[in-house]
Amino acid sequence: MDKLMEIRRDDRCAACTAELPAGTTAYWIRTERIVRCVPCQTGTDDGRVAVAVAVAGPGPSGGTIGQQVRPGPPPPSIGDAPRRDSAGESAQREYDKRSTRELAKKQQQVAEDAEWRDAIKEQRPVLGRIASALTPKPQITPESQATKAWKVGAEGERRVAEVLEGARGIEVLHDRLVPGSRANIDHLAIGPSGVFVIDAKKYTGQVEARDVGGLFRTDVRLYVNNRDRTKIVDGVLRQVDVVRLALGSDFADVGVQGVLCFVGCEWGWIMRTKRVKGVTALWPAALPEHVSVAGGMSDRVTAIADRLRSELRPAT
Repeated sequence: MDKLMEIRRDDRCAACTAELPAGTTAYWIRTERIVRCVPCQTGTDDGRVAVAVAVAGPGPSGGTIGQQVRPGPPPPSIGDAPRRDSAGESAQREYDKRSTRELAKKQQQVAEDAEWRDAIKEQRPVLGRIASALTPKPQITPESQATKAWKVGAEGERRVAEVLEGARGIEVLHDRLVPGSRANIDHLAIGPSGVFVIDAKKYTGQVEARDVGGLFRTDVRLYVNNRDRTKIVDGVLRQVDVVRLALGSDFADVGVQGVLCFVGCEWGWIMRTKRVKGVTALWPAALPEHVSVAGGMSDRVTAIADRLRSELRPAT
């Protein structure tokens, strides 16, 4: 049975891969043990244009990609101004929307409480004053963690965009929509060795790749601040599949790699990148060298970037 609830820990929507911070209202699909965001579960996405996200068959990163057709935003009409390609803007916009809504709700509660106190004192001068004195007043409390997570995410994306500006011989696309969903790809770096799908994360604590498989099997997982964060690796792999699909047969030979760039994390005494399920985890200063490594695609960088620019629209 599907259950609408506030999730207790950070997760991702199984359909659109959007991040769902703890406290977010979402659907828990008990039979599959997955979480879906409200728009994906109820089909309330904006727009009515159906977009095919993937084709049936095994995905390039090992998973199975099914035909997934969902309502998506309508394409821009002829004559519309081109959409901007700005790092972190969609996350910042979501934060502004949530922050404004949360503050308005708290202010409304305070105003309604003040009206109630005035009314009860007028109706019952003695008992009303006692009831008012014994009833706690609602406060304008700090923003919830679920709301602040969007602001933190936007800051991390902007930091990654800054370091990518220092990489030579590459083209960069920021904040691109995943077709048919509200999810976005933070950054795409197109360099001499192929395409890098970069997911920016602003976390704290140490980043580790732990093998938790035991004696006879290997199961490498990504831990950040002693919490298993392997789900975000799976999210990057889904984005890699989307990018491969967008490249099409014309660029089937172009390599696509997943990257997690952690802003504000610790890496131990010897700073080394981590590798989990083929996705590289690294820190911002290591990113420019990673994406600009030499390869055989130098003369195709612009053509590859143009293809992705046309297939994956900006989120803003």
